[in-house]
Amino acid sequence: MDSLGEFDFINRLIKAQAAEGQSFFQQKNILGIGDDAALLPALDHGAQMLVATDMLVEGRHFYPDVDPASLGHKVLAVNLSDLAAMGGQPLAFTLAAGLRAIDRPWLEAFLDGMLSLARLHQCALVGGDTVRVPKTSAQVFSVTVMGSAPKGHVLRRSAAAVGDDIWVSGHLGDPSFALAHGHAQAKLNWPTPRLSLGQRLLGLAHAAIDISDGLQSELMHLLHASSSERADGPRLDATLDWSGLPLGPALQEALSLGQISETDARCFAASGGDEYELCFTAPESARQEIENMGRSLGCPLTRIGQIISAQALISRLHWKDQAGQPLDPETRLRLEHAGFDHFKS
Repeated sequence: MDSLGEFDFINRLIKAQAAEGQSFFQQKNILGIGDDAALLPALDHGAQMLVATDMLVEGRHFYPDVDPASLGHKVLAVNLSDLAAMGGQPLAFTLAAGLRAIDRPWLEAFLDGMLSLARLHQCALVGGDTVRVPKTSAQVFSVTVMGSAPKGHVLRRSAAAVGDDIWVSGHLGDPSFALAHGHAQAKLNWPTPRLSLGQRLLGLAHAAIDISDGLQSELMHLLHASSSERADGPRLDATLDWSGLPLGPALQEALSLGQISETDARCFAASGGDEYELCFTAPESARQEIENMGRSLGCPLTRIGQIISAQALISRLHWKDQAGQPLDPETRLRLEHAGFDHFKS
């Protein structure tokens, strides 16, 4: 093993930053790794800062034998997805890592995956921290990403309105299906943050959230957040089209081969995590523009339901089958217990 020390690791990050070209940093007036703190450009009066942090833990979010390039990509991608959900433009990020050891070939591949995505979205690595964890401990990565959005025009979870259509980007279910069967899958390992979509939705969509813990769970977060903002109005529910869920290619293939039932396939799509797609709400008048947007971005956008006034004191999701009838009790129960919680799952 070609092992590195902490300062070798930092020097490698500095070299990787230099390889990106100083013009990028000078253009954005950024001072990155190498000082006690990073310097970021002041935002103009028409913009505001967005900050998001995510942590990935070995054994929980990735396997010990994961491809390091895909891991490097993913630790940044999951944070960029949070920016996308608010319509943000990436600016810079920091990386904190708790490692048992630093193997040079592993590190080179990890940085290649991470910095390739950073280059694509012009998001500069500007600092962080590295510590050594005990040999029996899980390795951990934490990224904090910073971005900007037009002041007063960010997408939030709390702005859904009665009558809004509910949309999802991309296809659903393949990552959780892959995890359940213990095999690699492109979307699971190389998620695509929908940054362009989020930015195009500013001023068009009402509310948005990224799907990290499953559509069922995230939609409930959106309903609760939007209901809490309506002190004088009704709480919100959602009606959802069970047969209209956009199944991922792997799920569609398994379904066509008879490897899983249609109910199982749709449960993966409705409740599976690691999607990093966007779920958003928009008025009915925006349908044509959103459909055109999906075509121009090369990203499928599927209308799966509608926001309605709540039928009870607690917000609920009402899944309907192709005939417009509620799902059977067993499937409803499966969905009600869906969604990932680190301290309950």
